[in-house]
Amino acid sequence: MSLQFTVGASVSGRLCIGVISLIVLLMVASFLRYALQRFQVDVDRDGWTVRIGRYRRDLRWAEISAVVIENREIEGRGHRRTVPALYLVPEPGVSLDTPCDLQATVDGRPAVRLFDLADLKIEEKQFVRDLASLAGDRLEVRVHRLNLMLLSEDARQRLNGGRALPAFPPGAEGVRTQRWLNRGRFLLLVGWYLFAVVPALLLTVFAAGLHELLGAAVAVMGLLAVVAAYAQFVTLFSHATDLVDTEVAIAGTELVQVIGDRTHRYDMHGGKAVVLPPGARRGYGKAWLLGFPHAVVLLGDPRTGRLRDHADLRALSAVLRESPHEADRAAAREIDSLALQSQVGDPTEPAGAENARLWISLTKAGRILAWAVVVGSVLLAGGWMLESTHYLGGAVILICVPLATVWAAYALYRILALLGAAWHAVRKHH
Repeated sequence: MSLQFTVGASVSGRLCIGVISLIVLLMVASFLRYALQRFQVDVDRDGWTVRIGRYRRDLRWAEISAVVIENREIEGRGHRRTVPALYLVPEPGVSLDTPCDLQATVDGRPAVRLFDLADLKIEEKQFVRDLASLAGDRLEVRVHRLNLMLLSEDARQRLNGGRALPAFPPGAEGVRTQRWLNRGRFLLLVGWYLFAVVPALLLTVFAAGLHELLGAAVAVMGLLAVVAAYAQFVTLFSHATDLVDTEVAIAGTELVQVIGDRTHRYDMHGGKAVVLPPGARRGYGKAWLLGFPHAVVLLGDPRTGRLRDHADLRALSAVLRESPHEADRAAAREIDSLALQSQVGDPTEPAGAENARLWISLTKAGRILAWAVVVGSVLLAGGWMLESTHYLGGAVILICVPLATVWAAYALYRILALLGAAWHAVRKHH
C-alpha cells in the first residue's frame, strides 16, 4: 500500500506540476503581450492616428464625417453577445484603404471599425466623455448606457419627457461604497471557506477512511452544501454592488435600468412599487431602496445612509404620484418624506475616484489568493484520500484540474483588470 501511494502521488504530482506550469506560461505570455502592446489609436484636436497591425493611416477631422459608437455581435462561449465598438465614417470621396478585418458599414456607408470598448484598458464612460470633447457634433453614441453619460443636464431633463438619474453614490463616494461592499463580501468568503468548505472536506476524508462509497456520498452532499452556502451568503452584497454603478432613466411611466449590457424596464404605474427602509433587505447596508418589489434603485448610500439629491427623489415621486394604484402613490409619499431630509445638490466631489478604483482593483486581485487556498485545499484532500481509497482520491485530484484552469483564467482576468486600472490612473495623472 505504501508503494502504491508513492507511485500514485508521483503521477498526480507530475500532472499537477505540468498543468500549473502550462498555466504559468500562459499567464506570463498574456502579461508580456499586455505590457508590450502599443497604443493603436491616438486622437487629438488635429485628427486621428491609426496604427492597427499593418494598417497605418493619419486622418484629419475634415476627412471624417462621423464617429459612431454602436453595439456589434461577437462570438462568445457557445452564444453571441453584443459589445460597443468604435467606428470612423469618412467624408464622401475619402478613401480609408481599410483592410478586410477592419472593414465595416454604418448606415449603408463604408467605415472602419477601430476597436471594441470592452477592451480592459478603456473605461468606457470616461472615454466617451473625452471623445465627445474632441469630436463634437460628429460623435454619435447609439449605446443607451453610454449615451446617458453623454447627455447634458438639460438633455437629461428632456429625455422622453423624463429624467436620467446618475449612478449613486457619485464619484469617489461611489467607489468607496463599492470598496466597503467588497470588503464585506470578502469576509463572507473567508467565513464560507472556514465553516463550509473545510468541514465538508474533513468529513469527506474521514468518511472515505471508513468506506469509499460513504466518502463519495459525503462528498456529493458536501458539494451541494458548499454551493448552497456560497449562493446564500457570499453573494449577499453582489446586487448592491451592481446598483451602486447602475444608471437609471425615467422614460414616461417606465423606469429604465441599465446594468452592463442589460437593460431592464419597470412599470412605475403597475402597482408594485415599494420603498424599503434600511435593514428590510439583507446586503444593502444603510440604504433606502425603491423596489418593484425587488430592489431596483438605491435611494441612499449603503455605507453612510446619505440620501440621493432631493431633485432625483422628487422626479421619482412625481411619476409614482400619478399612478392609478394606491401602492405606487404610497411609495411616492414615502419618497417625498425622504426628499425633505435630503440635501440640495450633490456636495460630493469626484476627485480621488481613480485612486479609489485602483484600490478596488487591487483588493479584487487579492481574491486570487483566497481562491488559490480553496483549490489547494481540495487538492490536499484528494491527496489524503489516495492512500485509503481506490478511486475517490484520484477523482478528486482530477476534478482539481478544471478547477485550477478556471482559477487561472480568473487570476488572469483580475490581474489584467488591475493593470488596466493602474494604467488609467497613470494616464489621468499625466
